Amino acid sequence: METVEREERDGIITLRDVNKSYKMGENVLHVLKDISLTVKKGEYLAVLGPSGSGKSTLMNIIGCMDVMDSGAYCLDGVEIEKAKEKELTGIRNQKIGFIFQKYHLIPTYNVLQNIVMPLLMRGMTLKEAREASMDTITMLGLAERMEHKPNELSGGQQQRVAIARALVGQPAILLADEPTGALDQESGKEVLKLFQRLNDMGNTIVMITHDLGVARHAGRVVRIVDGELYENESLPDAAG
Repeated sequence: METVEREERDGIITLRDVNKSYKMGENVLHVLKDISLTVKKGEYLAVLGPSGSGKSTLMNIIGCMDVMDSGAYCLDGVEIEKAKEKELTGIRNQKIGFIFQKYHLIPTYNVLQNIVMPLLMRGMTLKEAREASMDTITMLGLAERMEHKPNELSGGQQQRVAIARALVGQPAILLADEPTGALDQESGKEVLKLFQRLNDMGNTIVMITHDLGVARHAGRVVRIVDGELYENESLPDAAG
């Protein structure tokens, strides 16, 4: 009991007995079943699971994009289940850096405009946002690309823009959804090297993936199977 309490205190993410169901006509689909998970500050965690396992729903709850039916969720000291929608909007903007499989860049904006978007949403001017983001832009090798539109970039470059956008606001966690899924093998390797570098710098990363090879790059792997979460060593045979 004392160990659990200490883990919860140390955790930047703490989920306890989280359940989520969806009504499908007359049937109820139980997608998450009593999920408990602690992620420590500075940890690099992969959540591994096949399609339909519940990993996307879990990502949406961690990212405050969906609400749980029951349970408790504490993110960086905030009790999420008690937060109002306006608070959740601020939490998504300030505490979570989202990295998506399909980048979600605005096609009519150039690289700089896409990257500074979270800072503009906080009320910064474009000049202020540019100055605040230049270290990140330079670190990710995008300084020469700032005036380019997304369609002028390779897939790997677009994902680097998406990572830069996630980083500029200095979020509590980086939440990555299949971040290499749309990339060729070489670009995928480069993105995973970048994730390792970011984690070495102290960034907390939660990566959702179906790919065991990708998951192995994380410092810790948990698996989700039919809505239930397992640490890697206690994986049931049914998960493969």
